[in-house]
Amino acid sequence: MKFTLHLSTRIQDKRNELPLINYMTELALEADVTGFEAISLTEHHLHENQGYQNSLLFACALAPRLKQATLVLATVNPAIHHPVRLVESCNLIDQLNGGRLVVGFGSGFKDTDLIAFGRDLSQRSTLFEDSIRTVLDVWAFDRSKGPLDFAVGSERGRIESPVNPSSFRKPHPMLARGTLNEQAVLETAARGWAVLTAAKTPEDAKRQMAKYHAALDAAGHDAETVRRARAWSAVGKALHVAETDAQARAEATAFFEKNPSGAIARNPDDMICGSPETVTRTMRAFAESGVGQMICGPLIDVEDRSALQRSLRLLREEVIPKVSREAPALQAA
Repeated sequence: MKFTLHLSTRIQDKRNELPLINYMTELALEADVTGFEAISLTEHHLHENQGYQNSLLFACALAPRLKQATLVLATVNPAIHHPVRLVESCNLIDQLNGGRLVVGFGSGFKDTDLIAFGRDLSQRSTLFEDSIRTVLDVWAFDRSKGPLDFAVGSERGRIESPVNPSSFRKPHPMLARGTLNEQAVLETAARGWAVLTAAKTPEDAKRQMAKYHAALDAAGHDAETVRRARAWSAVGKALHVAETDAQARAEATAFFEKNPSGAIARNPDDMICGSPETVTRTMRAFAESGVGQMICGPLIDVEDRSALQRSLRLLREEVIPKVSREAPALQAA
């Protein structure tokens, strides 16, 4: 199991917008050279003042500055994007980051995104699935069968030439789907995509991954597709590490009192939270579940960075090396 840094936060004070964007940029660049496999960005338009909202633009700003980290869009909802514009944006990120991009499709958990972009809430699932199919059609278009006409909800279009730029990887960037739905997990495996989940416990992750891996192996994909899908299948958890369990919980509780909307958690019980020893045990259990990536969402407070900096240092120096050293033994088991 490898580690991804997830950048998601909320702005309580509009005066902190630019400092927060700059700070998240610093965190991304630091993660790029300090042991993280990837940097994950999310998309929440108009929801609790999510720090950057447009993950596609933020990814374009980060990509030219990254040396080795993959960018993970976890997740982007295709139902609120024009298919051509979404493919253009993802292709540009993929080019700028040398093929190190995972586009995770997700339907989101708030209605505000769909409402803001004029989507029919009663058609939420249909719009999501139709949008995915259309985006795949745009990626696959090569003129051989004439123009491509499409209609998804209120979006209409026709293309007569392939999108430029093309993706660095062909025929499209690495793809994933964020879901907790069992049928969707199986469909994701059938497509040969990575699955992104939010399992509460290692036991939950083990059950999900067992079903996903079985379906992936039975789908008849080539070995490289299976390897890549396993490597980028992930669980997302908020994370905070301190010297002791009590200190970690106290700091997380104080964070949520100041930032009640949190990021990808609302209280310490929703997180991986504790001393390096406690966090290592939990991470080991997730690694044993067959998860390829742990997407770690730190508690980002631009007005008080000390706790976060210490948490990330302990994660890098005392947790990740221990889990990484044990990985071969876990795989052999």
